[in-house]
Amino acid sequence: MSSNNRARESTNAIERIYITMRHLFNRGFYKPMGVSGETLRSALLQLRPEIYGSIAEEKAELSGLVYVLERLPQGIEECRFINLTSDEGYGAAHFKAIIPPKRRRNCFRIDPEQMNVEITRGRSDIYDILTHLTFLFIESHKIYKKVYLEDSQKTTRDWTKFSEAIKKDKLSLQERETALIHMSNFLGRSFLEVSDMHKKLASKSNPERFLKIIYWLGILAIEEETTGEKRTITLALYSESAWGTTFTEKDGPMQLKKALFLKT
Repeated sequence: MSSNNRARESTNAIERIYITMRHLFNRGFYKPMGVSGETLRSALLQLRPEIYGSIAEEKAELSGLVYVLERLPQGIEECRFINLTSDEGYGAAHFKAIIPPKRRRNCFRIDPEQMNVEITRGRSDIYDILTHLTFLFIESHKIYKKVYLEDSQKTTRDWTKFSEAIKKDKLSLQERETALIHMSNFLGRSFLEVSDMHKKLASKSNPERFLKIIYWLGILAIEEETTGEKRTITLALYSESAWGTTFTEKDGPMQLKKALFLKT
């Protein structure tokens, strides 16, 4: 593809994402893996921003996953409901703020299924979050496609063994490495690649974080397809400052382009 054609394709994809997001702002909610999220997913796959690496390929994109996880609250992959809100004073309640390492935004785990994310930088903040979440859901369904057998309505042996390991309180070195081997098979990545990612995301308080992230991305995607319970993103923004008062039609695509192509 020539550079001119690629540039035109990228411009068209950005405009599609922008128009779709404006519609979602007005609607107030959407289901990323439902019909309402299809345009966002297809446009992002067409655009293929460098920050999301090999998002358009069948194999899992690990570097892009780390980039996104550093900018979203820890645990968001476990949540079926994600609410983008104004600053509503949750910090004054018993909720503890979860702040992503690379983004100064307060997030609150309301219950096991719901994460609230405070919007403080207007629509550029929303573009940033929604595109990262779209990436996360695309990667989630890559796992589903690899581990769920529609003919038999069962999961693969790799997923079954991997899930069994996740449910254990503590893993021995052998159990961890066995789980990583099963995971590498359905992620389409080598054992060395997933082992390196496991070390990168591990912490003293959560040594198996990478395994858990992949499990939750996979299990929620499986449940979406088998039960029809779609994950939902709600834009519950009540203040003008959250939406941004200086936003114009001309600014929108440019803000979106910055969110997608500038590594910050």
